[in-house]
Amino acid sequence: MVTITDVSKRANVSRSTVSRVVAGNGYVSEAKRKAIEQAIAELGYRPNTLAQALRSNRSNLIGAVVVDVGTPYFANMIYGVQRATRNARKALIVSSGYADQDEEAQAVIELVDRSCDGILVYLERPMREDAVEILRRSRIPVVSIGRDYCPVARGRVVLDNFAGARAAMRHLLETGHRKIVHLSGQVDYGDTVARMEGIAAALAEFGLGLDDIHIVSGIFHQEFGYSATCKLIEEGRDFTAIFAGDDDMAAGVLLALREAGLRIPEDVSVMGFDDAFHAKHMWPPLTTVRQPIDLLGETAATLLLELLARPGSGPLHTIVDTELVVRSSVVAPVQQREDA
Repeated sequence: MVTITDVSKRANVSRSTVSRVVAGNGYVSEAKRKAIEQAIAELGYRPNTLAQALRSNRSNLIGAVVVDVGTPYFANMIYGVQRATRNARKALIVSSGYADQDEEAQAVIELVDRSCDGILVYLERPMREDAVEILRRSRIPVVSIGRDYCPVARGRVVLDNFAGARAAMRHLLETGHRKIVHLSGQVDYGDTVARMEGIAAALAEFGLGLDDIHIVSGIFHQEFGYSATCKLIEEGRDFTAIFAGDDDMAAGVLLALREAGLRIPEDVSVMGFDDAFHAKHMWPPLTTVRQPIDLLGETAATLLLELLARPGSGPLHTIVDTELVVRSSVVAPVQQREDA
């Protein structure tokens, strides 16, 4: 097996100089750096990460717990996390908690057992007490994303769901809609709670309340958007606009409306939330709220790296902005257009 001594001999430098290049810290002249990198490439040298961890008392591992890494939303979040951790030369371990308290606790404990340098958590349930105590004793820095469900977290990043939902509902109201249906996600999810508060704030600006719109709660999934819209139509519900809890849900709404022979946006306007990749490719292109999920993950990882670099720092807190994206799926209701 090729060793660091072999590399130092080939590059004609000291072992400590090779170590600085491999670790990515300390000054090394450009000429020596190039010689070392060439020697590493020629010899096929791979650093012993376990030995490095023992010497530095750092594993160079970052752990992350999200709701479900198999969904596009959280996969995009992890993409942003990795963008930051890769630049810092940290490896990443990701686990899903599935919005279940026991699953989330187990995922966190496993990351502690793997001696992660820092942990990111996106939790939908309050952290179990035993997991909190294990984290506290480990002294591993933690950054939470979304709801503040980790008492020992020294950093937190939140998406401005409130402002995003308020802007979306305000747009529908300013366009003239009053017969509005809102299809929400899981009622106990942090995103849902914050968005409902934003919707209520926008309605209040127009002298209205949540009782003045029709709210149907379900899950963030295309099938719910489809089935809920079909039921609204079957029941004869009178509405001019549907505000879907996310863009996947909105895709189901569009399908159900078309199957019923309703035109979008001429008969019914549709609003989404996320600005997922497919939003601008729907027909008509979807008016929605852009939330930069990858930036959310990258920001959280950057805060965690800052806590690692400055152990005494914190608590740190960052809000990631949302943005209303106006496309073609929302227009004034038909009666208002005829009166005009």
